[in-house]
Amino acid sequence: MKNKYLLLTLPFLAFANNAWADETGGIDVGVKLSTLGAGVEVNYPLSSRWTVAVGLNKYSKSQIENIDGNDYDQDIDLQTLSLLFNYHPFKGTFRVTAGAMLNNNEVKLTADPNATYEINGTVYDSSEFGELKASVDFEQIAPYIGVGFGHGASSGFSFTFDVGVLMQGEPNVDMTSTGGSLSNDPTFQANLKQEEANAQDDIDEFTLYPVVALGLSYRF
Repeated sequence: MKNKYLLLTLPFLAFANNAWADETGGIDVGVKLSTLGAGVEVNYPLSSRWTVAVGLNKYSKSQIENIDGNDYDQDIDLQTLSLLFNYHPFKGTFRVTAGAMLNNNEVKLTADPNATYEINGTVYDSSEFGELKASVDFEQIAPYIGVGFGHGASSGFSFTFDVGVLMQGEPNVDMTSTGGSLSNDPTFQANLKQEEANAQDDIDEFTLYPVVALGLSYRF
């Protein structure tokens, strides 16, 4: 009789244990690949429905990019530090995420010192523009919202998946010329500023950066 009673109570004990684990939780450490680069994340449960996550993402790439007929050496440097709050409405793996990222994403362009460049309709050679550079950066504090799956109550490994948007604000374009014979020439500088304004107009609409992430985590 006692054994039968024990068998009947085991499911309830298991449920209580799972509920306790879901309520108290444990630290979840994960790695991920996303449109923000390779990342690491530490996730800590605050309650049965809320977790807080701190993460770091990084990606770098160099390539040749043609912009308006001009070839530039392009360096892409993505680096974000995130503080995110996850709400699990069903106390399961599905979550709604909101928070912010310290956004150090930046793109740098450097002109070929042996080429000619058309700047606002006028062609200049390298002796005239010297060292020609451009950079694109964004608002440093960028809100983030998204949805995803992962970070369940039980310990062990789990896959994670997230889709969201980083509200990075309007990109900021800056173009400079140093060391050329016309670097300080008012007409050249006016053309350079107009070229900068044209580039700014071309990318002003890219205020939202899509984020898709796939990862693997372990909960202790």
